[in-house]
Amino acid sequence: MKIVRFLYLLLLGAASCFAQSKAPVINFAETTGMVGIADGETARFNVMNPGAVAPAVGVVCTAALAFVNTDGVTVKLLTVTVPPGRSASFDLTSDTDLGLAAGDRAEVRAVITVPAIPATATSPAAPSCSLIPTLEVFDTLTGRTQVVVSQVQAVP
Repeated sequence: MKIVRFLYLLLLGAASCFAQSKAPVINFAETTGMVGIADGETARFNVMNPGAVAPAVGVVCTAALAFVNTDGVTVKLLTVTVPPGRSASFDLTSDTDLGLAAGDRAEVRAVITVPAIPATATSPAAPSCSLIPTLEVFDTLTGRTQVVVSQVQAVP
């Protein structure tokens, strides 16, 4: 009987070890709509960490910023860390990054991915912080802004 109990406890312990796998990391992603970028232009993806209203303490946000083409391929990627009340930007240049020649044009969109706080029994997973994104396209030579996109859509 002792042997049976021992084997039962051994099997129960082994089963619990297999059941304790790490939960998958969930990320929250948002994307802008597509914008056109032509020769001589730069697309700039800005993110701002609004921080927190005093006396609360703000959260330092880390996020992956990416430019994606019409085929869904990531053209350029950067990870940023943004303290409360600060911002960061990420540029995609038509000549250096896309290799556009005179008369060429490409469509791109910006994607921001923020790690999530894991779900608990009482609350679902949530973004670990909140960044406010904007995408602008400007003339590289003059610095004049051609378009600004501030609306983003959550993506799975």
